[in-house]
Parts: sequence; structure tokens; C-alpha cells
Amino acid sequence: MLARFLLNSLTGILITFLLIGGVYAVTDSRAVLDLPPAVLAMVLSLLLGLGVGTVNCVLMGLYPLWDVAWSVITRPLFLASGVLFLYEDLPPLAQDILWFNPLMHITGLMRSGFYPSYTAAYVSVTYVLATSLILFALGLILMGRFHRDILNR
Repeated sequence: MLARFLLNSLTGILITFLLIGGVYAVTDSRAVLDLPPAVLAMVLSLLLGLGVGTVNCVLMGLYPLWDVAWSVITRPLFLASGVLFLYEDLPPLAQDILWFNPLMHITGLMRSGFYPSYTAAYVSVTYVLATSLILFALGLILMGRFHRDILNR
């Protein structure tokens, strides 16, 4: 699991550098990249991916149907993560619901690293970090408990 995490992390980081570097090289962009929020958003996304991946590793090992269910459940996640719209432009009810999506916080933090005038007041690094670490701990506990059952399937 650690090897898969490292491989996917390094691949994602390399693609990010190539994509952002390519966009800055090809276009006449005057965007000012603020590295601390962008790097923090990348680290938080890696931690969240590790936590969700650990829980999914156990669930997919125990319940093969979970793979299909997870695929269906996460389809609308692209829309609910604030990639196509700003959190501030949403109605208050949608803001109250989507605030609990950790990806919305990561997207807002990354956006604040690329747009200096964008202030993501709703972002809670503590919430994303706590969610990631709780999911990771839960996944490790479940893996410790059920690893023999998963390997025997």
C-alpha cells in the first residue's frame, strides 16, 4: 500500500509540475504563484487520498461490490468539489452542505495559491487534516483486523 501511495504521489506531483510549467511557458500568463498554499493543498490532497485509499483497500478486499459502488458514488464528486464553481457563489444551503466535503477545502486552498485576490475564508486545514488522519487510522485498524480474511479471498 505504501509503494502504491508513493508511486501515485510522485506521478501526480510530476504531472502537476509539467502541466503548470507548460502552461506558464506556452501562455503569456501574469499569474503569481503563491507556493505555500499550493503546496499545502497538494500535501492535504495526498493525505486525504491516503486515508480514503486505506479505507477503500479494506472495503474492496472484504466486499468486491464496493468497487462498483465507490465508482458510482464518486461520479458527482467532481461537481461537488468546487472545481467548476466558487464556494462563495453557491446558495447558503449548498454552502452549508458542501463545507463538509474536504475536497472543497483543498480546491479553495489551491485556488488561493494561484489567484492572489481570492480569499478562501471557508477553508479549514484542521478539518481536512483531521478527516484524513481519522480515515487513515480507521483503515489501518480495519486492515489489522481483517488482513487475513482479505488475503484468503
